[in-house]
Amino acid sequence: MQNHRADPDSLRRIGVVGCGLIGGSIALSLSNSGHDVFIVDKPENREQILKQIPAVTIKPDLTALCSENPEVIFLCVPSDRTIGVIEEIAPLVSPGAVITDVAGVKLPIMVAAGKVIPENVYFVGGHPMAGSEKSGVEAAQPFLFQNAVYVLSPLGEYSGQVISPLVEIVQQLGARILFMDAAQHDKIAAAISHLPQLLAVELVNLVNELSSEDEHYNTLAAGGFRDMTRIASSEFSVWRDVISANRKNIGSVLDALIRRLSNLDLLVREARLNEVGCEFEEAQLARTKIKKGGKGFLRPLYDMYVVVEDRVGVLKEITSTLADSGINIKDIELLKVREGAGGMFRLSFETGEILEASAKILERQGFQILRKEFEG
Repeated sequence: MQNHRADPDSLRRIGVVGCGLIGGSIALSLSNSGHDVFIVDKPENREQILKQIPAVTIKPDLTALCSENPEVIFLCVPSDRTIGVIEEIAPLVSPGAVITDVAGVKLPIMVAAGKVIPENVYFVGGHPMAGSEKSGVEAAQPFLFQNAVYVLSPLGEYSGQVISPLVEIVQQLGARILFMDAAQHDKIAAAISHLPQLLAVELVNLVNELSSEDEHYNTLAAGGFRDMTRIASSEFSVWRDVISANRKNIGSVLDALIRRLSNLDLLVREARLNEVGCEFEEAQLARTKIKKGGKGFLRPLYDMYVVVEDRVGVLKEITSTLADSGINIKDIELLKVREGAGGMFRLSFETGEILEASAKILERQGFQILRKEFEG
């Protein structure tokens, strides 16, 4: 799979400030497409950046970056540094340039930008719904944004023409653009991204607390419980600034959830099972409205099951076979095993396409594959 090179007439000068996973993936994808990409990052990261993304130019600071007159500048620094970088770069950019960020909480960024962005410069808040369990430029990949929703929140009532360079670039990344007000974005993110993260953390902590009394809690917590709490493994360093910046919206949805849990507590204790059943039915109906596939706030994984014999080296055979084809397994779990009779592994992949390719490869090796459509 190769990048499609952009039309020569649409090639642009792009600035990227901060070259971690997101910034690195943007730079890699756009440089592969033929755009001129200029990067500002810590001096100690220069060698690794050029090793991963050789067709870019490293600039020592923001002044040097802006002297190249980039048409679009992506600010990909940590959330707590974004406002400071906006304040520093605002007076340096050329008239007509478009500045955008990638922070997961938009309103504080937009308020700060509104105070310093000149009238002849355009600021568009951005949030690409893509990521990885890995971080740093070494994890950058050119197709990270394929089929991902990419939220754009223009600071002003800009015409389509003035922000068209950014729109074209995001589309070339393979993302699907969704224009959204910053406050609306943050309110939705609190409910469908930030709250689930906190719930997963507390569910795991609860079971861990209970396991101090009975170790079988952890023994039986595989399967569904492990799947639904997968995101509890996230690093707090990634979430600290998000929770702080969006704490008002997170507090509101926590209050709403606590009210629902309190009502559910009452229904269960009083054995009002018909009403509990109504909750299930309501959820089943509501869930059908959630689109399958694509990439949203929480990235799905796609599962298949491999039936295996009870023999030495079978897991190595599976993983080596897929690795030889350049396929990355996102998660793996032994679900069932009987001595002498074999067992079953669950393999998880980033996309349905990778799952299907993996299944065909393993079937050619003689493995029995059971597919499961991703359901969340």
